[in-house]
Amino acid sequence: MDRIVPLRRFTSWVIDRLVFFGAGAAILFIIREIDSRLGISGPESVNFDVYDFFAIQMPLAVVMTYAIWLLIIIKLGPPGRLLTNTEIRKHRGGGAGPPRKLVRALIKIGLHLTLIGLIVDAVFILRDQRERRSVSDILAGTMVTPRRR
Repeated sequence: MDRIVPLRRFTSWVIDRLVFFGAGAAILFIIREIDSRLGISGPESVNFDVYDFFAIQMPLAVVMTYAIWLLIIIKLGPPGRLLTNTEIRKHRGGGAGPPRKLVRALIKIGLHLTLIGLIVDAVFILRDQRERRSVSDILAGTMVTPRRR
């Protein structure tokens, strides 16, 4: 099986995070604009914008961002993988189908919801010198390889 260059994998990861956080910021901006124009707010006893942001707008933006991100991954693949010319394949060879990719994406989302999960995932990639498989790759039975032409 072809090995993936660590710099390509890291670049792919950075591109995916930038696109994800950019999409999240855009969705949060749209939600805040809709909220300010329609006058939707929290309980009457709390009249400041911080409550609206942390209790309503931010959680809604996170859920919507993850839902859109999953649709993008299932339909097109992660943008970082497309730009760095890499793909997800079965660990023992062959293409990874949509169910395996979905499992991998859900595990990755679960890990990346917390800073500790993000660090654990990065440590696994750095620890595995030969194949550089992350926690989600190990659990889903996949690996990142250069795209076959």
